[in-house]
Amino acid sequence: MTNNKINQFIILTKRNFRTYLGIAISIILFIQFFQPFSFDKFDFENKLLFISGFGVIVLITLFISQLIFQKVIFQTGKEITQNVIYLPLYYFFQIVATSLGFIFYIHYVGQNTTTFNSVVRVIFICMSLPITIYLKNNFFTLQQRLNKYSNEVRELKEKLRKVTESYDNKVIEIKSDNDSDNFRIQVSDIVYVKSADNYVEIGYFDEAVVKKRMVRNTLKRIEQQLTEFNNFIRTHRTSLVNIQYIKKLHKNFNTYWLSLEFTKDTIPVSRQHLLTVKEIL
Repeated sequence: MTNNKINQFIILTKRNFRTYLGIAISIILFIQFFQPFSFDKFDFENKLLFISGFGVIVLITLFISQLIFQKVIFQTGKEITQNVIYLPLYYFFQIVATSLGFIFYIHYVGQNTTTFNSVVRVIFICMSLPITIYLKNNFFTLQQRLNKYSNEVRELKEKLRKVTESYDNKVIEIKSDNDSDNFRIQVSDIVYVKSADNYVEIGYFDEAVVKKRMVRNTLKRIEQQLTEFNNFIRTHRTSLVNIQYIKKLHKNFNTYWLSLEFTKDTIPVSRQHLLTVKEIL
């Protein structure tokens, strides 16, 4: 358990050290140039050394808050943060701890009288810590999500490539009860298959247009021939379609249909198959 906490602390330190150092340097520069506090009791060199002490206080506070709340910080990189109550406490702790550190440092080391005005200035400066950390954590979370989605897109593209390769150059023979009507066709050229009484209508891509061919067969037999190819889905008891050619799903009252690329023909969609079609789109 202890080793796990140490490992978490090391990981967070590597991830946030530049941010912590940047915040500390920014506050040092802000105090140096805007001089929100009086430094009359210090000469130039001691003044620079004194101002640098504010940066040290910032770094110490950030590392302490990281150590106390590191479990919560790790959760902010996930989709769901379970301890949402403790995350605001993490940021509030940074303001309070840094403000108290600054006030005691100014009063006892800087030998300045603590006034309401100086306390307000301290709190204002210390609010920059949680704001910067919050933006950094959100950016880190968004970056993680972006990487996750990019990996998912790559995986889907790879799956699509494999599916496409599996049937792009595959040729099958569409058989008919009349042997003379048998014909061979490349699977990727089949756009749709519709049943029509004792025939099926094959819509296929040829010479940049969709042509039709009637074959004396059943939709069920054609579907069995196309089972091994994932690009074909049943949309209706009368229809099969190649998802590669789907353009859009349309609705009119309780009726659904698909428009297709390269043709004005439409494909009916029944409620039984509607969910499957929506998932594909």
